[in-house]
This record gives sequence, structure tokens and C-alpha cells, in this order.
Amino acid sequence: MARSPDLARLQRRLMAIPEAVKRELRPTLEKSADEVVTMARRLAPVDDGTLRASIRREPGDHDLEVRVEAGGEATTREVRRGSGVDYDYALAVEYGTIDTPAQPFFWPAYRLSSKRIKSRAKRAISKAVKRTQKG
Repeated sequence: MARSPDLARLQRRLMAIPEAVKRELRPTLEKSADEVVTMARRLAPVDDGTLRASIRREPGDHDLEVRVEAGGEATTREVRRGSGVDYDYALAVEYGTIDTPAQPFFWPAYRLSSKRIKSRAKRAISKAVKRTQKG
């Protein structure tokens, strides 16, 4: 049975949606990650500025993954001199320690932004789908 030109066109459009969505969604995800980075930097306690400077946006493992990270090499310290055990003080600040109360900055930034992030992503997806349907 031969396919009609309309059916072939519809199938081409449906196959194009994922790439169109990716193209439309990627800048949206980056903008959202930047928003979380900015908020987390505002909320982070400042001693010498290393923690604040360590908050950044990183690419993910696939096209639609963007990570916001804090800490890393710049904030990793030895627990006690000569112990050979390291810890990332970004985590100690966020969650606290036995000796120090938590001073959350990362998760509050995410929670403050999450509704806006989800709405922005939904709008970008709808927009991409509508554009593909018009073409």
C-alpha cells in the first residue's frame, strides 16, 4: 500500500520534533541554570569568596542536561593536617557539620527557581512543537 504525500509529510514533521525541541530547549535550560547559579552565589556565605566562585554551570552527559555545581577542587580540604582524608567544604557549608550549623545556599536557590524553570521549559517545548507543526 502506497503512502499518501500527506502521511509522509506528517511523519517527517513528527520525526523533526525531537531535534526542534532540543534546539529550542537547550538555551532555555542554560538560562535556567544561570539563574540558579546567580541565586546560589547570592545566598552563599562569603569568607574569602572561594565557595561563591566555585558555583558554576556545567554541561551534562547528554544534549538536554545542564548541571549546576558548587565546590570541587577549589573547595576541597584535608579534614586534619596529615590525615590524608579530604572533604569538600561546599558540602560542609550546605549541610553543616557536627561543629558548624548548615548554611544552605544551593538547594534554596534551586527551590526558589524551580517553578519558573519548569514553566520556562514547558513554554519552550510548546513553542518548538508549534513551530514544527507550521513548517
